[in-house]
Amino acid sequence: MIHSKLLNKVRLKNTFIAVVILLQLLLVLLSFTFLQNTVPLLTQAEDQRIRGVVTYVNHEIEQSTNRAMIAISGVADNIHIAQVLAERNREKLISETKTMWENLKQLGFAQFNFHIKQAGEVVFLYRAHNPEKFNDSIGFRPTVVKANNNKTIIKGLEQGRAGYGFRAVAPIFLDGTHIGSAEVGFDLSNAFLEILNTNYPGSWALYNLARGMVEGEDRVLLNTIGPLKDSAFKNLLPNKSILSHISTGNYLYELDESSETNSLYMPVKNFQGDIVVMLQYISSTTYFEQLRRARIGGIIVCGVGLFVSSFILLLLYRMITTPIRRLVSETENIKKFNLDEPIKIISSVREVQDLVDAMGAMKIGLQSFRKYIPDQLVRQLISSRQEAVVSGQRRHMTIMFTDIENFSTISEKLTPNELASQLSGYMHAMTMIITSHGGTVDKYIGDSIMAFWGAPLEMKDHSLNACLAALACKKRERELSSEWLAQNRPFFNTRIGISTGEVVVGNIGSPTRLSYTVIGDTVNLASRLEGLNKEYNTSIIISQMTLEELPDEFTYRLLDIVVVKGKIEPVPIYELAARKGDITSLDVEFMTIFSKAVESYVAKDWTRARNRFQRLLTIKPNDRACQIFIDRCDEYEINPPSDDWGGEYVYHRK
Repeated sequence: MIHSKLLNKVRLKNTFIAVVILLQLLLVLLSFTFLQNTVPLLTQAEDQRIRGVVTYVNHEIEQSTNRAMIAISGVADNIHIAQVLAERNREKLISETKTMWENLKQLGFAQFNFHIKQAGEVVFLYRAHNPEKFNDSIGFRPTVVKANNNKTIIKGLEQGRAGYGFRAVAPIFLDGTHIGSAEVGFDLSNAFLEILNTNYPGSWALYNLARGMVEGEDRVLLNTIGPLKDSAFKNLLPNKSILSHISTGNYLYELDESSETNSLYMPVKNFQGDIVVMLQYISSTTYFEQLRRARIGGIIVCGVGLFVSSFILLLLYRMITTPIRRLVSETENIKKFNLDEPIKIISSVREVQDLVDAMGAMKIGLQSFRKYIPDQLVRQLISSRQEAVVSGQRRHMTIMFTDIENFSTISEKLTPNELASQLSGYMHAMTMIITSHGGTVDKYIGDSIMAFWGAPLEMKDHSLNACLAALACKKRERELSSEWLAQNRPFFNTRIGISTGEVVVGNIGSPTRLSYTVIGDTVNLASRLEGLNKEYNTSIIISQMTLEELPDEFTYRLLDIVVVKGKIEPVPIYELAARKGDITSLDVEFMTIFSKAVESYVAKDWTRARNRFQRLLTIKPNDRACQIFIDRCDEYEINPPSDDWGGEYVYHRK
């Protein structure tokens, strides 16, 4: 046995050169014997031959049905025949359709019938192939019943008193009134089997799987042709295993080595989709002769190849197989974006170890990469195995913008390290809350955060989750501020704007540098709402569309109706205060009165609006929104707005 030190760091290239040379010698010998004699090829050839037979039979069945369909359509569309049928004059109908029946017989049709309604039921008026029999009920003929009930053409295989046939029945109308129906059909008999035998010679048999309708002798074996018709086919149903298989609607074939034949069993469905007839086709096959030749050659070649390949594979197993398997496992982890554990694989093959090292470096790179873009987006890119390209799609989403009040003033009071440390802790806390509520952080803009809900994964309750995240961010901010004040550090006050609507989301940018982001009016509105917090001295402002998608579990107030910079249409904006149960009854009363005061303001009832806002100031003296509306009421009393004014206030700055 080769000493393990000699195998240490053996180059994979040299190892596989030796393997390739040995395998090539082996494959030359294998290909010489097995090129045309392998079992899979034999089976495939036999499958293809049988599929050809099945396709041909199905085609002939379809053609027979279609011929009947075409013929009956011409009869049903003949207005002259419809008029004669409406008269119920049987002798005149016989005279009018005599030539037509002669033409149909020349085409191979065996049946040509007409039916009318009589005494509340449909009966046979005329059978061209049996003119003496008429006025009997069609109750035993499902195709005729269905065609007359549904008033539509019905085609397909059906069992009648004289046997099976491919039939087509069409309702006949005169001036929009349903007066009866017509029918043509081919018999499923020896003539049909002769057609099949023309292209695929052998022995054919037709079995009845739904007995009980045929007049006279009730036989299972209906028709047979071919040299084996007397010896191979019995007046008995096939065994249960065959019947069970074809009952699924699939064909089955069996190879018989003793006779070197192939028996095909093929189900045939009637017009209702039920399997009622089975075709059996027996033909000779060369499968077993070729199989014997393949076995003899295979034993010799495979015996030699097994001995040689076993020795080689055993030698290489420990060097390659084990680390490769572990690398595959690591690759699956990377595919699932599980990047936390380092790769711990050591291989004696230099190229394999180089691959391990490269994969470890890639894993570290991906760990850094996922800090720049959303995890879910990276997972999608890796799992799809597609390069990110410029793309976008419209989605209904919720957008959030946050900003720290007076951040420039705060930054002047801190050293760079203190500022970076405090801001990093704040950003981490806000980001964790946003992501825990299903949000995606788009970007950090200085001390601001832009986030969205509803991409890359679709989300049903994105408005709800965004508002819950905003409230959770404010709660966490208060906790952090208490800690910072205890450490003589400045506190942060975050202002948040939330808007919901249609946006374009995707990879935006150039082919060489992309950013997964959202764009559109909804994004701009969320940014403007965040800025409006400064005007009203509020913390969270949401849009009308966001509010409409929230469940009735939040406390809020109609803050104003504004026209933000860059927009023309006025939009109602709301201050989101808290979830119900997390706010005092006094605050609830305050917001209720405030909404009524805004309604008076919009109605141009300046006195009532001013009184209500002044009353609110006695509850909360520092509420800037109340003072804003009082100032507007004073101004509008002197300089009233236009008649088409709807309460909106235009902001000319962001």
